[in-house]
Amino acid sequence: MKSTIFIDDSGSKLWDIPYAQEYVDRPPTRNDENRFFWEKNYFVLAGVYVDNDTMSNLNPIINNKKKEVFGTKYVEIHSSAIRNPHQKRKKYLEPYKMTEGDLKNFIEEFWYPLIIDNPQMRIQSVILDKRYYKNRRDRSPLIITTQALFDRIELGPNKTSTIIFDQMEDDITSEKREQGDILKVSSHEIDLNVFFNKYSHTDIYFLKSSFSNFLQIADTIAYNIFRQFVDYGDQWDGSDKIEKMYPYFKKIYDNFYCKEGQDNPKGIGITKIPDANSFLRKKSTQ
Repeated sequence: MKSTIFIDDSGSKLWDIPYAQEYVDRPPTRNDENRFFWEKNYFVLAGVYVDNDTMSNLNPIINNKKKEVFGTKYVEIHSSAIRNPHQKRKKYLEPYKMTEGDLKNFIEEFWYPLIIDNPQMRIQSVILDKRYYKNRRDRSPLIITTQALFDRIELGPNKTSTIIFDQMEDDITSEKREQGDILKVSSHEIDLNVFFNKYSHTDIYFLKSSFSNFLQIADTIAYNIFRQFVDYGDQWDGSDKIEKMYPYFKKIYDNFYCKEGQDNPKGIGITKIPDANSFLRKKSTQ
């Protein structure tokens, strides 16, 4: 069945942290004091596949629920605003005359179950660990993760999906700056040793997330992956089993593409670049 993959990002698109080998050899402890480092270290690009039937069925349900809770369907569910006390009050509580309990119930009892109860909405994502990059800083984190995600899409069952990115420029048709970079990666005008000569996805569009319920879901997913790595990213480089999970990441965990016959999304639904284990093996042989 024809599907669309909605893609959003979380984290900074810049090389915020100056390269230093010590960040790899002796990474800062994951605590409140070093939280800024880890928040600037990761960049996430996440996509959620939605087939046409699911989209047609869920979109009116979401709109009706928004009208019931907020009084209008034209409200954007944005992860960072929901978690920031000032933004939460400014964007939700005051304009819509609602309580924190009202908003929490919407998120807990409706928004997350949308994802959890629809396992056909599958997730693929790429996480860039900026610490390891010294010679690739001529390319932005967005370019690197876009190509990695396109490669993963090409390996999956929905490789012919239409792709919709959260709009990054003022002009929806702009082929400059970040949107232009994405299009150049798709056409191989920008090529970082790509695996495929041609991608199978049909079209790439850019749309404001405020206009799309499913881009808002992609935003939710991207943020929770980002938080998982900020809080517990060191687990990724150990065993396949993830012992600790950010609670909202855990809620969506079963929606990630996994290795066939397993419940492990590493390298399939969640791709971290570079692979630190491969990096350390390579270093040990030098």
